[in-house]
Amino acid sequence: MLRKLGLLLTMVSVLAVGGSALAQAHPFTGGRHPARAISGVVNINTATSAQLEMLPGVGRQTAGLILAYREKQPFKTSEDIVKIKGVGPRTYSRIKTNLAVSGPTTLAFAASAKSPAPSTAAAKATPAKQVN
Repeated sequence: MLRKLGLLLTMVSVLAVGGSALAQAHPFTGGRHPARAISGVVNINTATSAQLEMLPGVGRQTAGLILAYREKQPFKTSEDIVKIKGVGPRTYSRIKTNLAVSGPTTLAFAASAKSPAPSTAAAKATPAKQVN
């Protein structure tokens, strides 16, 4: 009995730690790839598959479905994208500010907030300051 209880407590603690780490690691993508901030808009009537895949929650399969849909009829409004299997109201609410049905596609990954670390070679090349 105590052995089973110990095993149960171990499993619960592993799941609690691992589950919370996974939930925080990669929002929007189901834990597969880290989400990246984007800026600009994507014209869903003219964008390439690669450009569509930059949108959070849109993968290769969904991008293909978007391309197939627009071959039959162009999107009239950005909200029409919810007609695509795999793009529901939650996905639409995340990407609606990045969607357009006319004009150029200007979607790009946002610049990283982190500044690059100085290279160690540059630090070694700088002469040390001599203190007298």
